[in-house]
Amino acid sequence: MTDPTRPLVSVIIPAYGRPDLLRKAVRSVLAQDLTQDKFEVIVVDGSPDNRNAELLANLQTEAQCSLRCFRKTPEGPGPSRNLGAKEARGAYFAFLDSDCQASPGWLRNGIAEFQDDVGIVQGKTIPEPNVPHSVFNRSLEVFQESCFYETANIFYRRAAFAQAGGFSGDRKGSSEKWLIGGEDVDLAWKVKRAGWKSRFSEKALVMHALVPIPAWRWFFETRMSTVPLTIRGYPELRQFFYARYFFDQTQALLVLGLTGLLVAAFTPLGWILALPYVVRRIAQPSKTLRGPLRLIRALLYFPRDMATFGALLVGSIRYRALLL
Repeated sequence: MTDPTRPLVSVIIPAYGRPDLLRKAVRSVLAQDLTQDKFEVIVVDGSPDNRNAELLANLQTEAQCSLRCFRKTPEGPGPSRNLGAKEARGAYFAFLDSDCQASPGWLRNGIAEFQDDVGIVQGKTIPEPNVPHSVFNRSLEVFQESCFYETANIFYRRAAFAQAGGFSGDRKGSSEKWLIGGEDVDLAWKVKRAGWKSRFSEKALVMHALVPIPAWRWFFETRMSTVPLTIRGYPELRQFFYARYFFDQTQALLVLGLTGLLVAAFTPLGWILALPYVVRRIAQPSKTLRGPLRLIRALLYFPRDMATFGALLVGSIRYRALLL
């Protein structure tokens, strides 16, 4: 039975710097259309300075619900979320990232999806609207239930979270570490393996900021080399990858094209195998390359796709779980 003196849901936001984004995130939660006694907000800050703590102290005047801030040493978002969950009083945990803004009905619609056997509800996430897009901006799009269960916008039943033991951190003392975000996958699949069901809510909408990244981060995504580690830990994830052994269709066509280049050493027909990759890269939607510029898309993306292929190959060998 729910304790009427406790909030129904606890919103947990890990933070590190970026006070301007954190202000938007917290204000979006304070503007929820649930009554203020139904939810609380917990921010866990690992920043090296006091800017976020001072920001939250100032926001207390706007908060009709409970708003608390906890400081800790920086260890990544997983341990911060665990501390937030430890201090939370709600029957449900709603995780939001500090670079996100929740729609007014986010909490109400997310909680509505919980039935007796549901332990996870993932919400829809879109890039912040009316902001110019660029390949050198990073954001998040989740339009359907994702096998990665990104914690930028996700709800957990307290009992399911506790049964799974919360988020895993880095595997200290080991050469194997979860990729950033890998703790999201780990927790969700531990919950699902325990027998809890999952749901997706389009109405539990969150908008993710477009965060600038350096050019090298666009070219080479270091986290890709550890994606095979999640496959080794949770083989059931293979069903969500293209033909089970490729990260996506583009990477599968790249491998086909590379095979064609090897065959071309013996017969010109090998070049035909490279065409599907080229056609796909040209045909894919682009917000920045339009008109005739789309013809050079394959040339621009080929080095990046090769870097991704290399990272996945290294990870596949290292973790003994093939994913290209």
